[in-house]
Amino acid sequence: MTMNQKTDTIQVHVTFAAAPKPFHDQYEPSVTLEQVLRDVLTTFEIDTDGTTRYYLFASGAEVAGAQTVGELATNPGGHERALHLSLRTETVSGAE
Repeated sequence: MTMNQKTDTIQVHVTFAAAPKPFHDQYEPSVTLEQVLRDVLTTFEIDTDGTTRYYLFASGAEVAGAQTVGELATNPGGHERALHLSLRTETVSGAE
């Protein structure tokens, strides 16, 4: 193992309009976006109360929680890059 050996982690950045600063962390490629979302909600001190749904958004679409950091961060050339996401909210209607 050399000092120049590439690490397998992917830098993840998440912005949220109500947060004073973005979330930054590194994840293994196999980590699900569901885990990233949990970490983001904890970091931003957001308690889910059932009236608001929180989800991650990238490239104009909601990302599936089962998708991995590595799957989303790999570009068409097959190279992993940093992952830039937004935290979004949606008001949930009451159950009938």
